[in-house]
Amino acid sequence: MRHPHWARRRIGQLDPDRDARELLHLAFEVRYGAPDFIHSMFSLAFARQAAVPGIAEVLYRGGSGLILTDARKRNNDTLLYFGELFRHGTAGRGAELIARMARVHAHMPISNDLNLYTLATLICEPRRVGRQLTGREFISDREFRALFVFWSEVGRQMGISSIPPDEHAMYRWYLDYEAAHYAPTEAGKAIVQSLADEFAARWFPKVLRHVGLQFYFSLFDDDLLRVFGLVRPHGVYNLLVRLRVNGYLRMLVPLLPDGPDRSLIDYFGRDYVPYDFDKVGVRPQGVRTS
Repeated sequence: MRHPHWARRRIGQLDPDRDARELLHLAFEVRYGAPDFIHSMFSLAFARQAAVPGIAEVLYRGGSGLILTDARKRNNDTLLYFGELFRHGTAGRGAELIARMARVHAHMPISNDLNLYTLATLICEPRRVGRQLTGREFISDREFRALFVFWSEVGRQMGISSIPPDEHAMYRWYLDYEAAHYAPTEAGKAIVQSLADEFAARWFPKVLRHVGLQFYFSLFDDDLLRVFGLVRPHGVYNLLVRLRVNGYLRMLVPLLPDGPDRSLIDYFGRDYVPYDFDKVGVRPQGVRTS
């Protein structure tokens, strides 16, 4: 029988430079991997990308982008890609998946700095979310380092250049880039509304759709609300979101035993029947997109 703290014990034995993949798997899939939490944080990071006009236009594609026409599938596919990388790492099968993703993006008008900012959201947003919603760091320095090591290698294999030298420099670059480039666009507003609708539909019944939208927008800081022309949700929603996030990160995760080994694939692969990552990104028969 496994020790109740088996995952955190193993994390404590790992080196974030040498063992980044395993450390991130244990941290972000096993310990912090509740599907609603992961989806919330991913949807927030996605909104940050849509606040950059160049990224928003690439995603929008004149209104035909998958994030608008089938947001659930678009989000599932990306989270499944993350799950596959956490499973395989950046060599072997993982390197094949990274090369495949690079080919998918090769024909798109995406500059290096747009790619770099997208990469930075994966590295830096978990740290900022903890500070914003709980007033403290919910990921450790070692986990932050592992995020940088792992995703920087993914970025290098995808051909992204000028990656800052460490996680702290990346975080500074991340904030500076936002200050210089965030701007409102109709494309960005449409993408964020689609993200909000998908969030509400996934986690709330239809009669509570408005509540789901307000929960999602309560994750936004003032900069994001301003760039998308949104009003801060009522204080009740802000309070409930903070209670939910704080309860999960400051009580449930630290106090409860570590759960079973799990992957993002376990939940976000359910819409694929049967699940086969080689079919992710296309629309094969057997894929539910409702």
